[in-house]
Amino acid sequence: MIRVKVGVITFHSANNYGATLQAWALQKVLKDMGIDTGIINYHPPIIDGLYDPMKLKVGLSRQVKKATLYIRNRKSLIRYKKFHSFLKRNFNLIGDYTSYKELKSANFNLDAYITGSDQVWNPSHIGGFNPAYFLDFVKEGKKKISYAASIGTEYIDVRYKDKMKKSLETFTSISIRERSSKDAVESLVDKPVEVVLDPTLLLNKEDYDEIKVKSKIKKAYILLYSIEKNPELIAFANKISVALGLPILQRRPGHELINQLEPFYTADTGEFLGYVESAECVITNSFHGTVFSILYGKPFVSMLHSDTGSRTEDLLNELGLSSHLLHRLSDFDDFDMFRYEDRDEVVRKIEKLKGKSLEFLRGSLSIDS
Repeated sequence: MIRVKVGVITFHSANNYGATLQAWALQKVLKDMGIDTGIINYHPPIIDGLYDPMKLKVGLSRQVKKATLYIRNRKSLIRYKKFHSFLKRNFNLIGDYTSYKELKSANFNLDAYITGSDQVWNPSHIGGFNPAYFLDFVKEGKKKISYAASIGTEYIDVRYKDKMKKSLETFTSISIRERSSKDAVESLVDKPVEVVLDPTLLLNKEDYDEIKVKSKIKKAYILLYSIEKNPELIAFANKISVALGLPILQRRPGHELINQLEPFYTADTGEFLGYVESAECVITNSFHGTVFSILYGKPFVSMLHSDTGSRTEDLLNELGLSSHLLHRLSDFDDFDMFRYEDRDEVVRKIEKLKGKSLEFLRGSLSIDS
């Protein structure tokens, strides 16, 4: 039997737990289907520049930058190195590319290409229109698939509509992550656009034991996982901390919390999973903070990210968990907001959506169940 070879292009190199986890999850799902899977190691400057501490200051030698960083913020370098160590250990990386030109001239020996998940079609993330994330480098005759791709909003920027339309017309099959974006993407192409689960939800919590690092924190704590600074989120966490008499564990160093443990700023992706698993409850404005709270069955409350909150809202509505959504601090009046009304029903809904999403992948790749 000839094995299908697939390359995935996404934001795998971003030093962000959600980005890393969605890429790892999709790689694992495809491998579990018996597919030879690799992550195309495309990491353009617009992504690298956000996270590489050695690229934060222009005009200095790498040695000077490194010395300066050690003096000012040694933890940033530790964090960066740990993320990249995780990538090397857990990803099957294909090549090393920093430009679209390099991708275009590469000789990939693959049968199919997948773009996604994550916000690979969000202009603010990819610097406008980046043909790499629309698979324009793929040679004719190869399958081109989007899996749970996201534009980050309910609309498509008019400046990029024509380019997106031209690229998407060459796709074998298209799926997106947010239902709120479905109409906008469908308006560009004369083919169906499916709404599928984020790859992280295609796995069970036990699947993550492969990369999870068990938390060493012995005392009970509240996990605060914030992607975007929000004074109301901090105020809410402090309120819950006082009410429950529990300290708060968060990633970001800071002094806004009245009772906090040492932040986990340098933790890698596996350690993050361990912190979610061991938390008494989770407060977050992160999509993937919400996802892993659900997967690990943690009592949680989510506030929306100001730019990309629609994906969290879509997910919670889909799973019947909109009661966990807190729009304003003044709306909180009962700890029932943290609790599941019917955990088993949530699991059933995930399984149903998972089945449809896996069916999309198998059908797109023309493989049997």
